[in-house]
Amino acid sequence: MKLFQNSHPQPRVKSCLSLPTRIDYIKPIQGYVEALCHIHGCDKGESLMVVLAVEEAVSNVIHHGYESEQGEVFDISFDVGAADLTIEIHDKGLPFDPDTMKYFGENDSQAPPDSNHGFGIRLMKEAMDRVEFLNLGKKGKLVRMSKYFRHGKVDRYLSKENLHRDTPLDKDCIQPPFTVRPLLVDETIEVSRCAYRAYGYTYREFIYYPQKIWELNQTGQLHSFVLVDDQEKLLGHLGLSFSIPGATIAELTAAFVDPVCRGRRLLGQLMAEVMAEAEQMGLQGLFVHAVTSHSASQKGAARCGFVPTGLLLAALFPDLEFKALTGKVAQKENALLMVKQLQSRPPFKLWVPDRYSKMVESLAADMGRRIFVKTDTVPLAKVSGGEGNRYYQVEEFNFVEIRIMTFGEDVLAELGHRVRGFITNKVDVVYLYLDVECPEAGTFATRCLDMGFFFCGYMPGEMAGRDALILQKLNNITIDFTALDLANQQAAGIMEFIQGDMPVIGEK
Repeated sequence: MKLFQNSHPQPRVKSCLSLPTRIDYIKPIQGYVEALCHIHGCDKGESLMVVLAVEEAVSNVIHHGYESEQGEVFDISFDVGAADLTIEIHDKGLPFDPDTMKYFGENDSQAPPDSNHGFGIRLMKEAMDRVEFLNLGKKGKLVRMSKYFRHGKVDRYLSKENLHRDTPLDKDCIQPPFTVRPLLVDETIEVSRCAYRAYGYTYREFIYYPQKIWELNQTGQLHSFVLVDDQEKLLGHLGLSFSIPGATIAELTAAFVDPVCRGRRLLGQLMAEVMAEAEQMGLQGLFVHAVTSHSASQKGAARCGFVPTGLLLAALFPDLEFKALTGKVAQKENALLMVKQLQSRPPFKLWVPDRYSKMVESLAADMGRRIFVKTDTVPLAKVSGGEGNRYYQVEEFNFVEIRIMTFGEDVLAELGHRVRGFITNKVDVVYLYLDVECPEAGTFATRCLDMGFFFCGYMPGEMAGRDALILQKLNNITIDFTALDLANQQAAGIMEFIQGDMPVIGEK
């Protein structure tokens, strides 16, 4: 079955509104959003949720960003594809103020009687698949919200029965030579079907949206490669995923083979050839998030030269299913961060808290990275503006990622208020990425430990080519460390270090 008639599927449609900061403009905005959703095939339920999220975001801009100022404007942009919608609300209103953020996402009982702000923030996050807050410094603030369209999912094209192969593969009929090549447009449905056969509906959301897979490849956010046999039957998929345009490090993601092919090390062939392509692209490095409910993916990555550098607790689905390997995972899945350096750098300095210096040195040495760890206490500026810092919640996994590239007392205050809001809103875990090539990072990280953060890992090149220290904070999540299946002593050493560093609560 062909999903697209040619190699140019429906292009993304973009539009933008510039509006005055007047509350009476919310109603026409609602009408525009509802009509936009209708044009692109959303059902009434989806449309309502998007409208409510936009209403709340716009209301926040008007009430909290401009107070009583008149004559100001803000912008709303819409970017609609075949399978998803992204909305950005950009304003140049008041910069962050801890007092105005006091009730950001917190329990309504703690807010003033006339405040619905906490409820509204929760509504935005429940209505959309991803909500992101960006500090643009002198250019203002940006809220970015994204949602997948239900009608774009693969089961709208195929029944559950047809998600399986029309004719079951005979293992003995799958013969070499096997070829790894870039994805073709007409193969996107088969990629979604292959993911379903391997994981059911428990894998990354985008992989079940055929048009979204192709769209991500067209924009360069994802480079998909498939493995086929001599009859061109699609047997596996592996992608290079980039967090931002122009990133110098990529994640090996959406890695799976048809279950009938397991045990033939075809995923190893996929990884080897895609890694060779990454080197040709000039990337600094690659990383994977290997599950810990079984060690197969860890061993496969290790054979390809990846080394452990971190352990993200409670990172993936609690119902992740590995069919032939383990069945359903009993607790929320933990992810072992594994990195492979493709290009070396001259020696450089990193600033980390003293308690993490030896661990970071060891992790860097394991991958052949030459660093000088500094533990100096560098004072934080009272006001830094926070330009480039990002906060976003991923509803798919119920976690938050925060990336800090500009440090200051104001950023620390904003971080504290936002984290309290996320915790009240019952996210499972907050991951904090700090640019440790900045001298203030060590001081900032030490202050974050007082908020309940603890060690997660070390990530080279993740902050626009600069190295990151990753901290994490759990929210009423208990980790059974005895259930982790780790493939080597390096990974076990990271786990033991984290167990010693984490607060008593949450450890089993």
